[in-house]
Amino acid sequence: SCDPERAAKVRKATSWAYRVKSGAVWFDYQKSKSPNHPDATLKAMNFRGLCQTDGAPGLGAIGRPGQMTSLGCMSHCRRPFFDAHKAGDPRARWYLEQIGKLFRVERIAQRYGRKERLRRRFSLTIFEALLKQAEAHAEVAPPKTDMGNAVRYLLGQQERLERCLTIADAEISNNAVERAVRPLKLGARNWLVVGNPSAGPRLANLFTLVENCRLLGIDPERYLINLIARLPDHPASKIAELLPHHWRGAPAGSS
Repeated sequence: SCDPERAAKVRKATSWAYRVKSGAVWFDYQKSKSPNHPDATLKAMNFRGLCQTDGAPGLGAIGRPGQMTSLGCMSHCRRPFFDAHKAGDPRARWYLEQIGKLFRVERIAQRYGRKERLRRRFSLTIFEALLKQAEAHAEVAPPKTDMGNAVRYLLGQQERLERCLTIADAEISNNAVERAVRPLKLGARNWLVVGNPSAGPRLANLFTLVENCRLLGIDPERYLINLIARLPDHPASKIAELLPHHWRGAPAGSS
């Protein structure tokens, strides 16, 4: 966003994305990528339960201690191995195959049930093999290489990733929120710079409405046209009725 305190300068900002398992998404504009922002948000909500994030520094400790269980993400674990494979390191292919097996187990479990049983029998064995191989490669792969980064990410996230396989309600990735973020990434060039930091929260709110429309199969344009028409006469105390998951289209006779 443009920085009003420095002429012709910009500062990096971010939209933190939150998604509940039931599907609703919320984007929160903040002026930095500091984990202090989601930490404060979760504490203000008195959030209890599972919180799944990537392995960015500090995200594993957000929220109130004792109330939240931090989970890692196997998709984010896979990415550096994909980079190593793309760079030509033959060792990375085995890791990609094993992580692929973890996702296949999840798909089978989703279709036929018995997730806990399948994870105990197959997924944990695969994960233990990944760790063992990573420990061996960490001794010979330089830290600043693609392969070195990949195995150290896996080992550094070991505890959080293992919880994804041992906690019954846990998913093995946060792909759901990644899918919600993708439209913002694809269109980033169109909104690369926000004219003023005060516009950031409004833009995040608009993104939130549009993305939730998309998830619910609602035409965002029709929703927003109807929303703007109804807002002036709608009681503020009943504003939740106009949120996408409550909205049922325009009233009879409205344009």
